[in-house]
Amino acid sequence: MEIIERLSAGDPEKKKYYIRLFLDTLEPELENLKGADVAAEQEPIRAIMHKLKSQVQTIGAKDAHANMAKHEQHIKSGGRIDQAELDETCQLLSDLIENLQELLK
Repeated sequence: MEIIERLSAGDPEKKKYYIRLFLDTLEPELENLKGADVAAEQEPIRAIMHKLKSQVQTIGAKDAHANMAKHEQHIKSGGRIDQAELDETCQLLSDLIENLQELLK
């Protein structure tokens, strides 16, 4: 969350603004991942993970970033992820979203 602190320069309203920006991207993409069919939709899953991994890295969510980078590379190299792996990624993102939402209070 250091990047949010730096961007906001200690201003609580700016901090909330940047958190909302991250949430505006994370929340709908999490829903897209949750609705993905791993049996048929590996490329869309890879594309979402590619989009989100740099954002979660920017926020400082190292576990979520490593998880998505691993899965993205696996799919990119022709592999497939299963439902349990997708669920794990979704849980990491859900936890991150919950943490960000707590910061808005």
